[in-house]
Amino acid sequence: MPDVGFRIVQRIIRRVVLPEPFGPRITIISPALTVKFKPRRAAVLPYLFERFSVSTANKLGKRQFVGMSDKNVEPTPRGTSAGSTFANPEECYQQAAQGHDMDFGVCVPNYGESSSAEALRTVALAAERAGCDSLWATDHLLMPRNSGTPYERIFDTLTTLAYLAAITSRVKLGISSLITAMRNPVVVAKQLVTIDNLSGGRLMLATSVGWNEKEFAHLGSNFHNRGKRLDASIRLIRALWNGQTSFKSGILGIEFNDASFEPRPIQKDLTIWIGGTSKAAMKRAATLGDAWHPNVQPLDQFAKLVAEFRGTSPEARTKEIRVRIGINTRVEQSEYKSPQGEKRIMFSGNHAQNKQILSRLEELGVSYIVAVPSPDGKASISNQVDAVKTLARLLR
Repeated sequence: MPDVGFRIVQRIIRRVVLPEPFGPRITIISPALTVKFKPRRAAVLPYLFERFSVSTANKLGKRQFVGMSDKNVEPTPRGTSAGSTFANPEECYQQAAQGHDMDFGVCVPNYGESSSAEALRTVALAAERAGCDSLWATDHLLMPRNSGTPYERIFDTLTTLAYLAAITSRVKLGISSLITAMRNPVVVAKQLVTIDNLSGGRLMLATSVGWNEKEFAHLGSNFHNRGKRLDASIRLIRALWNGQTSFKSGILGIEFNDASFEPRPIQKDLTIWIGGTSKAAMKRAATLGDAWHPNVQPLDQFAKLVAEFRGTSPEARTKEIRVRIGINTRVEQSEYKSPQGEKRIMFSGNHAQNKQILSRLEELGVSYIVAVPSPDGKASISNQVDAVKTLARLLR
């Protein structure tokens, strides 16, 4: 189907009522990408479907939308066997085009000048009240002094999630991104399973190779083979999570047989996103991850990265893109530099510009945003709460 209609169809489908628990899996295919997703339930629209069977989705009901000509959408209207349930398809098209159907998470202040237990609690509860889908902690362990980053003052990531599990009830809990390669992956797996149990099955994970060589040296970890060790660590964590009792890895120097790994996690599968924009990170996301989790760079450059990722492999064409992006409502410019000197984009105090950024991200296939209310670690707690509210209004 034409790309111009792709996101419109996806938004419409996600706004319908489907049988419990979450309805069937839906696949939409366009020339640029194929996306699989489960629609969310809603009960606020008059055009409600009981079931969808969608492959190449261009058409809803009997009438076609502008620019859509395929025939492979076969909705079954509630309480009838034929006919469209849309009183006005054009009105539905316009409503879907205007809305944003993108979940968002919020990075809590476990790092930077304002980091404290009270700051974590305040931002976490404000984000949960605002309707965010998830909370995320940022990861570092032992940065060198004068690193030029806000991560020299930082609460331990996994311990932070355990705290968040106790004070929240609904939101998912994640790490963006865990530097797994500088840790013992068996210990990491045990910590993750523990948090999954303590939170009632709300754990998510993003992981990446890390970038600060001195930090690796401080921990006695090999910086130069971190990519291979991350790959092996992901396989080990998944193996333990899924109940395997034996594992062997030369690169990790780990081997065990008939091992006991209890208690079992609540979730059957652990969602793992892969961070990074290198070719190796893209390949890792396509083969070992459930989604690609890059930082958002200037949009023309980011569009090229998305095209590169989609072309990595057939698997990459179906992977979701779930980005990390800053938000600072005190400034009017969206472009800034990361601690590593990389140009990035953030949401700002310019609402019109924010809408343009969001629309472009949707066009590029981004399905989820992890927002960072304090990119430089200097934002006050009140400013971070304001940023969360601004983002919620933007997306809802």
